[in-house]
Amino acid sequence: MNDYWAYVGAAYGVAILTIGALTARILLDYRRLRAALARFGAAGARDEGEAS
Repeated sequence: MNDYWAYVGAAYGVAILTIGALTARILLDYRRLRAALARFGAAGARDEGEAS
């Protein structure tokens, strides 16, 4: 195991960074979509009153 510790450590590091980056990307996208949906819902509520 002593010969491979650097390789194994680097592999774990890359995996952790990749999973962290994907998690951050998903959370940021979720926040963006939620804000867009809130704006869409607010605009829809105004439009419903005008359509009748």
